Amino acid sequence: MPTQNVGKFFDFRARVAAPVWTIEPDNGRGVNVAVGASRRCSSGMAQVVELGVLSLEALQAGGSFPQLFSIELNEDRLKDAKKVQVYFDGITSDGVILMNDYEEAGSARNVGVQLLDSEGKVLLLGHEGCVEYPAAPGSRLSFAARLVSTSGPVEAGEFSSFAECVILYA
Repeated sequence: MPTQNVGKFFDFRARVAAPVWTIEPDNGRGVNVAVGASRRCSSGMAQVVELGVLSLEALQAGGSFPQLFSIELNEDRLKDAKKVQVYFDGITSDGVILMNDYEEAGSARNVGVQLLDSEGKVLLLGHEGCVEYPAAPGSRLSFAARLVSTSGPVEAGEFSSFAECVILYA
């Protein structure tokens, strides 16, 4: 039986928040502004994984707490398959961190997303990171994503990174 290739898309979203800042001294002494959660819209083709709001300090101290997400395998394709191979692909400079696709004003800088397997190990991106699972009926594969700092000083702002999850039924 030939391998069947199926793609699913994920949009990993977050906001990196600077410490609470004060509005111009002349316009309101002591009035504080806190950054809220991202509300950017996607095309509806992608499953959104909200990573939340993370402070610059938390990001520089090691990154966010991993947010779980899962992939439900197609029951019809599983019937004839003996194994399932899965890998994620997206824009990366080092093969393990997805870069910020959101490039408008106010985007977070020097921030990326690491994808983790169900055991918490960092996944390689692209076909090199292909992980194999037995084809079991009713399978739902678990993964996690976490926001991390990359090289250079981290700047607060919006974050959104798209990744394709390729599922090979063989």
